[in-house]
Amino acid sequence: MGGYGTVAALVLAGWTFLNAQVAWVYLGAAVLFELWLLGKANAMGRHPAAAGEPPYHFTEEEARVVGRFRFYFTHTAEARGLASVLAGIGLTALLLTPWLAYKHAFVPAALIGLNVLAVAAVTRRIVPMVDSGAAWEKIRAGNQAS
Repeated sequence: MGGYGTVAALVLAGWTFLNAQVAWVYLGAAVLFELWLLGKANAMGRHPAAAGEPPYHFTEEEARVVGRFRFYFTHTAEARGLASVLAGIGLTALLLTPWLAYKHAFVPAALIGLNVLAVAAVTRRIVPMVDSGAAWEKIRAGNQAS
């Protein structure tokens, strides 16, 4: 879905550039996507993984990282694709906000500009911004052993 979702965000942004009234459609689609993604990630839970247990033998810190980003570590390819959609929404919002203000569509411009904060929050919830290389090595080794 990542590639298609990013293209959809870009198409909606382009359409919004042509017609400022479409900003409401863009904003609605972005907020619905963010809520859906947040719900999907929250459904996985945030409980820490088991520390020191086979097959992975995580340290306490690695177990907390895996638990906090369980959606990412469970469905990595999907999470990366969905994060690219979030990036597309965030980047198009940075372009649309001044354009809509120029077109005197101040309310949608402000809401789309504020949505960048929501994009940042959802991205921080979905994708780990810490070095998770050691955890990945243990996950791969544990999966090969079993």
